[in-house]
Amino acid sequence: MKIKNSFGVIVLLLGVYLLFSLYQSSLPIIYGTRAKANIIGTDSVKNKRFTYLYYPVFQFNYQNQLIKFTDKSSSVDKDIEKSEVMVYYDQNYGFSQGFTTEKIIFLIISILLILFGIVCLVKPF
Repeated sequence: MKIKNSFGVIVLLLGVYLLFSLYQSSLPIIYGTRAKANIIGTDSVKNKRFTYLYYPVFQFNYQNQLIKFTDKSSSVDKDIEKSEVMVYYDQNYGFSQGFTTEKIIFLIISILLILFGIVCLVKPF
């Protein structure tokens, strides 16, 4: 009984932590301003495996200020085409490209962990 309750608490806390971190990463989407950003080039960084990673460099206007931002959350090809994408930006919370499938998958996992933790705590065996 004690092991089951401990397992339930650990799983519940893990789900709450995962849900909180998803909320923190979604703050630019919630409070930010949507803007059209141009990909103006790439920024290269040497990797540990003797290769280079290329990160896209975005440029957009935010409240009459020109902002350049390198998105290090995703790597792209070296010869990326210059294109426009929609981004979310807030001075306090930073930059985001919107909801991705990874965020949705981790949201489902965190909800399942929370429900499983509650079931472990409530249901007697």
